[in-house]
Amino acid sequence: MSTSTGSVNHMDDIDSAFVHLFALQLGVSPLIFCLFTGITPPPHCAPMKRHPEPNTGMPLDHRFSESLLRALELNPAIHDGAVMVRRVRAEDQYAIYGWSYRLFPPQSSAEEEPNRGSAFNSCLAMSSQVLVDCLYVVYTNALVRFERGQAQTLIG
Repeated sequence: MSTSTGSVNHMDDIDSAFVHLFALQLGVSPLIFCLFTGITPPPHCAPMKRHPEPNTGMPLDHRFSESLLRALELNPAIHDGAVMVRRVRAEDQYAIYGWSYRLFPPQSSAEEEPNRGSAFNSCLAMSSQVLVDCLYVVYTNALVRFERGQAQTLIG
């Protein structure tokens, strides 16, 4: 549930933040977001160097899309990789931890879907990994949430 400060922690509110982002139709596809809980990122991901590197620490709240737009203005290459969004504990608010991470999860028990591409199937496998809460992929024509080895199309 959102608080008066606009924080986002409840799954419906998190979905809403990404629905709003999808509605902007940024023309950059796919945009991948990996939400995780912990001090450090989950295994099977690595940052890619970006120069200039946008700031981090912006909360996943009603202004999340503004933070992403500013980061893309500063460096359009950040869309080439997953945006890592972290909370330290389950009761904490998510915030941007890092831009442009490679995801390389091991083969998982989640069955790959044919003709869906590497972003889709990598997110499907990554969603089964320890510390990963869920992932979102914003395509130009769809919004998909991945959680515990399952994909749910929210739009499209």
